Amino acid sequence: MANTAVVTSWKYNSTSRHLKIFYSDGSGDLYHPVPEFVYDNLLRSTDKAAFVYKYLEFNLHFTRLSLVIAS
Repeated sequence: MANTAVVTSWKYNSTSRHLKIFYSDGSGDLYHPVPEFVYDNLLRSTDKAAFVYKYLEFNLHFTRLSLVIAS
């Protein structure tokens, strides 16, 4: 998330530990494996984009895949 896009939605699967984050610019990221307590903290956060930037984007314990909408 190099730009200032706003987090618009998210989806978490506790079985697979996949966390999908979607942004206002149409982009998205898939993080894996994300522990449930990290997702719970995301839900409590008032600034979702800042949380993603601080705790997910540069965390070496999570694999990050960028999701792109095909046109």
